[in-house]
Amino acid sequence: MSTNSSERTVTTTPPPQTTGNSLNAAHHFVSIKLNNRNFLFWRTQNIPFLRGQGLLGYIDGSHVCPPAFLPETTQAAGSGTTAAASSEVNPAHAAWVQQDQLILSLLISSLSDEVMPLAVGRETSREVWLSINDSLASSTRARCLNLLGQFQTLRQGSMSASEYLGKAKMLVEALSLAGHRLTLDEQVLYVLRGLRPEFQAMASALTVTGTPVTLSQLGDLLQGQDFIHGDEFEMESGNGAPVAMYAGRGGQSNGGAGRGG
Repeated sequence: MSTNSSERTVTTTPPPQTTGNSLNAAHHFVSIKLNNRNFLFWRTQNIPFLRGQGLLGYIDGSHVCPPAFLPETTQAAGSGTTAAASSEVNPAHAAWVQQDQLILSLLISSLSDEVMPLAVGRETSREVWLSINDSLASSTRARCLNLLGQFQTLRQGSMSASEYLGKAKMLVEALSLAGHRLTLDEQVLYVLRGLRPEFQAMASALTVTGTPVTLSQLGDLLQGQDFIHGDEFEMESGNGAPVAMYAGRGGQSNGGAGRGG
């Protein structure tokens, strides 16, 4: 055989393949349905699950799709090795597509009807993931700023202590859902600054002492203060009789009271 002739060899060793993960147990770990208000909770539940299954690379772009066909290696005498596409199907490509479609199905099944349009027209799990992040991450930040503004301007007004604390707790939970977790001091500070004047003495005392309290404990303190102020208000009406009852009898007994006096 002439040594000047070229030799053509084709690699026959396929690249390593990863056994597909069927994600049969996904519903045990990913139970939250995504909507316009719980993006961070949904994301927090999905990422650890996919990372634990070794599948996070499909959505973050680090595990790219292999080529559809195996490379063909051609070696010529006196020259380097070159590679060109062959007609032999790459089994790693088919395995990647199958696994990616399973992840795509998992993501779609975790979407509520209101955000399902974000997945329409997307063919890979990464495309759906980017679509969701681009759309809901920005709206989540806007919602967070709106809720924070509501909490900072919250005032008790005519609300009872329990109603006021209930509204404050709802805002704290909504902010946490939007990804902005307030510290305990911030929660108490925003609540204290919105109290009615009769509660300001208690608010000042808590601020000066620096005693850490939760919103639930603060609610108990406010209800106690509310009860004390209520008793003082009733005593001012005379003989401990509630003002409402006194006013209710006034129309019938004014004359008799005058004669009796």
